[in-house]
Amino acid sequence: MTDPLVSRSSPGLVARLSAMMFLQYWPLGLWGVTVTTFIAVNTGEEAIFSSGFLGLSSSASAIGSLLAPTFFGWVADRHFAAEKLLAGLHLGASGALWWMFGAEAQTPFFVGMLLYFQCFGPSVTLTNTIALRTLSDPHHEFPAVRLYGTVAWIGAGVFLGVVCPWWWGGSIEPTRIPIAMGAVSHLAMSLYSLTLPASRVEAGDAAAAAGLQAKGPRVGLLRNAPLMLFLLVSLLASIPSQPYNFANAFLNQQGYPHAAATLTLGQITEVTCMALTPFLVRRYRLKTLFLVGVLGWATRYTLLALGSGESGLDSLGQLLVYAAILLHGPSYVFVYIAGQMYVDRLVDRSDRGVAQGLHALATGGFGHLAGSCMTSWSQATFLTPAGVTPAPYHWTPFWLMPVALGLVVAVLFATLFSDRPKHVPTVPPTALPPTAP
Repeated sequence: MTDPLVSRSSPGLVARLSAMMFLQYWPLGLWGVTVTTFIAVNTGEEAIFSSGFLGLSSSASAIGSLLAPTFFGWVADRHFAAEKLLAGLHLGASGALWWMFGAEAQTPFFVGMLLYFQCFGPSVTLTNTIALRTLSDPHHEFPAVRLYGTVAWIGAGVFLGVVCPWWWGGSIEPTRIPIAMGAVSHLAMSLYSLTLPASRVEAGDAAAAAGLQAKGPRVGLLRNAPLMLFLLVSLLASIPSQPYNFANAFLNQQGYPHAAATLTLGQITEVTCMALTPFLVRRYRLKTLFLVGVLGWATRYTLLALGSGESGLDSLGQLLVYAAILLHGPSYVFVYIAGQMYVDRLVDRSDRGVAQGLHALATGGFGHLAGSCMTSWSQATFLTPAGVTPAPYHWTPFWLMPVALGLVVAVLFATLFSDRPKHVPTVPPTALPPTAP
């Protein structure tokens, strides 16, 4: 029931912030999913990209999660206006995409990806900061505003998978066009950022969000054995997320129609699971939800492996692949959101900010980086091995690689970890990391 004493933000302000979230995630939704297909069709002896580059390319976002928060913390300490800094970051992201659009070699393309995620990562933090500080009742209003980021991701997939083929007369997913669209969209967001409500970034906010402080993480947290163990488990659990970045390339290579639009089914279940999380945590232990998410990784890749037979698009294979896509939502939300809530449970209230930053560093940074390296090896071994023409694309062993790791993490977590709450957790109004590479 709504508390009449709590003020609510005006509809106009909520609409402006919702548009901010939509424009924040729309560009990445345009190019981040389909870039795997573009790289895949341009991989080979005489092509732009070498064997294994597709898997390695996803490390760009992980490196951004490692390096960008440190740089942003230094900038934040200078008290830049948040909306102006956000405009500059999106302008930089647009420039990086134009650089990638014109790149004719692997190295400059990868440099462009690195530059892009140095800009995009901090911009996610800034949009969250602007919304949380501007809304009158952020705990109730922020989730509805943040939802438009996922709506943008779904909309971008439908636009690329349905509207663009109708307009161009064929799929543009294997081309550079989505990259150019992303660049233009970031430019639009840069201009829109200048219209947002004035807000200053407090010194040290971004550093704390990254698990960093002037003198490093608090020593007490490093001595918190349950927290350190859970961070290690979370790091391992996030590694299997990276092979899914090949899903768009897989659907296109296997001949599925409207690949980008089809993948938005996973975002729909993601939104559903996010909405159900507050209800689920009242009925089930966080350990149970996290374990379900980790087992979801293994189940999803098993279904993809079974649906990757050489016989083509038979009805059973399609059913298994669509089921795997639908599993993206519960797997992703329960590993990351339940993980954030578990971290919140394992520390004192005064340490929550830094602990959440360490969790983000472990998962979105080191975990995704390790996952990218594993995926790069798998690509070079099973999909596009050097010197083999045409590329064999043995998808079944490629998808089975993360299954084993997911099962090992599930067993370790189930047997070695126990609940040791310091206080009753709340659902943190934080943004999930992007699901694209």
